[in-house]
Amino acid sequence: MSNDSKCFQERVAKLRNLREKLCTQSSEQKVGFEVRDFVVYELQDMHEQLSKPNSDTTPEWCREKVEYILDGLLSVPETTTTGD
Repeated sequence: MSNDSKCFQERVAKLRNLREKLCTQSSEQKVGFEVRDFVVYELQDMHEQLSKPNSDTTPEWCREKVEYILDGLLSVPETTTTGD
């Protein structure tokens, strides 16, 4: 086997290993994004429920904590307030 042929085979093997590694990382990232999306959606729902005007029993710290977490995730939902 010539050196050129051996070198080519080594390069192909390295590329296959790199492709496999990237595919593994990609699937792990996909799962991570799905989990993040789920958590953000649920926190946004909680924020909406806690921000309703008729939720007088809701502790202010709870609403603020959910808002703080969403702010950290850059996913604070826009709330609309009506004038009294």
